[in-house]
Amino acid sequence: MSSGKSLTIVALSGLGVFGLVFGALQLDRFVRDRAPAKEVNPPLVLRQEAPDVLPAQAAAAASGLDFRPAARRVLPSVVSIDTWRQGEDMFTGQTMERQLGSGSGVIISRAGYVVTNNHVLQVGRSRFGGRPVYADRIVVTLSDGRSIQAKLIGADPKSDLAVIQAELPNLSPIELGDSGALEVGEWVMAVGNPLGYSNTLSVGVVSNVNRPLPVQEGGLFGDAIQTDAAINQGNSGGALTNAKGQLVGINTAIASIGGGSIGIGFAIPVNRMKTVVDDIVKLGYARYGELGVGLAPRQGVLAIAENRALVRQRSGSPTDPPRVGALILSINEGGAADRAGIRPLDIILGINGKPVRDLNDFRTIISPLKPDERVSLRIWSRGQERQIQATLTEAPR
Repeated sequence: MSSGKSLTIVALSGLGVFGLVFGALQLDRFVRDRAPAKEVNPPLVLRQEAPDVLPAQAAAAASGLDFRPAARRVLPSVVSIDTWRQGEDMFTGQTMERQLGSGSGVIISRAGYVVTNNHVLQVGRSRFGGRPVYADRIVVTLSDGRSIQAKLIGADPKSDLAVIQAELPNLSPIELGDSGALEVGEWVMAVGNPLGYSNTLSVGVVSNVNRPLPVQEGGLFGDAIQTDAAINQGNSGGALTNAKGQLVGINTAIASIGGGSIGIGFAIPVNRMKTVVDDIVKLGYARYGELGVGLAPRQGVLAIAENRALVRQRSGSPTDPPRVGALILSINEGGAADRAGIRPLDIILGINGKPVRDLNDFRTIISPLKPDERVSLRIWSRGQERQIQATLTEAPR
């Protein structure tokens, strides 16, 4: 007997769901009927069936690993974050404050800079202009019980990262690791405040790396860390560390059925975090490079014969275009693509040696690049393949 359920990507703050359906997950339920043995006065034997797969904690114990030294290093560096928003009482007209949600953060400097997720702090968008609106009051609580109101330094919806500052003495910044050195099967610890339970640590392994992860603003990063460490809502912005206690990622989302953990969690790699946080601390915002093209928004548009025929006809190509690639519909005047000689109805086949099969590939490759970076593009244009160099411009904020 099986039943289909919707698998969603869930933000790990105490707020909500990204609502992106990744697919259907079939859950198989097996019921085994066992007939009792026909014995006279059978001996009493207590049996415990061993699970098919050892839990991560049991496996760690069996391997002789001890996470206590790493836990002692990491726990003082992870904080809980609570947010409030002011509003007016509709009956009395008085200003009121209500708590919006909670999440986690990681201390990265003795100056009090704390990294968390953008979605922990963002409460909505302005009515006019649609700019992000953030909590009016942000309170940080340390593992030793000290609390302080923090100030927002900057936030970046595109990467789902934000930086706040909690100016307190005797802070314990976490040691930064190298997410590029992570390997599948490596032990990791997830530390945060799931469901309001502060200073919670769970253990698991790196399930995979370079996973595509959708974020706000239509972003799609292709280098997320996947882990089976138990993480839940409230873990947003918390630390994912290696067994040495070095930060390798910022926990940000889980794949879930019904909002709970099923052992598929995602973290933003610390190497990506460093570049975004560096921009935010220096400039107050994160910079992104852009090619300056408008692409066909639907996946697989070139797989349809009628669309290929239309591209061939309108571009004047002597041959049909390829079946895969990112189809360019428009060019920003004066942008990187325009200056490089790229034209509408050209098709991007590769960037910096990486294949571009569709819009998602394009976003995954371009999203981490910065302004003034030079990229090598493989382009189909009017029946010919060309290699073009372009220098990215800064994307508008």
